[in-house]
Amino acid sequence: MTKQTTPSAEEKDIIVSFISGIIDFCKKSKKGVLTALIILVLAAVVGGTYSAHVKKVTQNSWAAYYTAQVSLLSGEEEEGFAQIDKLAKEYPGSNAAEYAMLLKGDILYNAENYAQSADVYQTLLPSKNTTVSTVAALSLAASKQAVKDYKASADAMTQFIQNNPTSFALPQAYLTLAMSQELAGNKTEAINAYKYLNDAYAQTYFGTMAKQKLAELQK
Repeated sequence: MTKQTTPSAEEKDIIVSFISGIIDFCKKSKKGVLTALIILVLAAVVGGTYSAHVKKVTQNSWAAYYTAQVSLLSGEEEEGFAQIDKLAKEYPGSNAAEYAMLLKGDILYNAENYAQSADVYQTLLPSKNTTVSTVAALSLAASKQAVKDYKASADAMTQFIQNNPTSFALPQAYLTLAMSQELAGNKTEAINAYKYLNDAYAQTYFGTMAKQKLAELQK
């Protein structure tokens, strides 16, 4: 038996009735239909224009990031930082601007300008880019720890852990928290954080570090 591939008489009647209904509606509502069509066309045009604009902004922002990198690699730190600041101002919230600011923060941190690096990382905490906001939070806590503001470091990591219970960076966050609590003289809080690391991440670098620290603190 061959499969029927043409509409039956009943199906034809339904299709004709449906098309006729659309035609009648268009005749009765010409103005409304025309308006709807104009809106759709405008939406398509605006959407296409916006897409092109976004593409251009993306290209320009990454080009500016590359230029700043070249300056920094050439040893022109002041010029490179100025270009990064300009990039952040002209393309706020763009990936290029935020990664450039992370780079600036890291350079300042590596140069032991911890307070300045903390200021840079602080501006990136609200980023919608999860990677950027995560790295910024961890780096901010490290910067605070480096200037011996252990409470601020521990508070930053406590807040991060509470707000990001499934983050890939939890082991690092707990280690920074534990170390800041230990350095602040808060032995009980430090032991609790190290115990969590030892239990939850025993087979990792963080678990090994925690185990060593617990052996030292519980002598």
